[in-house]
Amino acid sequence: LFIQPRLLPRMDFDHGIDAPCRTLVIIPTMLTHSDNLEELVESLEVQYLANKDEFLHFGLLTDFKDAETETTPEDEPLLQLAIQKIESLNEKYARTDSDVFYLFHRPRKWNRQDHLWMGYERKRGKLTELNALLRGEADAAFSHISGGPSIFKEIRYVITIDSDTSLPRDAARK
Repeated sequence: LFIQPRLLPRMDFDHGIDAPCRTLVIIPTMLTHSDNLEELVESLEVQYLANKDEFLHFGLLTDFKDAETETTPEDEPLLQLAIQKIESLNEKYARTDSDVFYLFHRPRKWNRQDHLWMGYERKRGKLTELNALLRGEADAAFSHISGGPSIFKEIRYVITIDSDTSLPRDAARK
């Protein structure tokens, strides 16, 4: 009653995301089998087609499923398929200055409490380690990164969506 409301300034991305606001849309998930991977990559491509922007990038942030051993026979073929799919998307939608699509994959670590090999702190750990990587602090957390790292320090915002969530047309700008 005593103080008049006033509008807060906001960013205007009606004409696209600007270079200083370079953004990464990331999907944290587990690599479980090739059919699941096909769906993830197709979803990533659909998200991109609905949100094309020069300074908007898309990535999968992955772990393998929990296991009794540090590695399993299925791990390497599944990771190689994921790498191939991301590289294929980057070839299909090539840009001159940077890649559009990324794969950030973490190895399993021993969990003393659960007596299993698993991704450190699952989803929260993935996001924490990704943000550290983007700040230039911890690239050792990932066993494989597909996509050119030259833009990592330029990424200012990270939009996280679940693997079963869609990013509607131009929603990243909004």
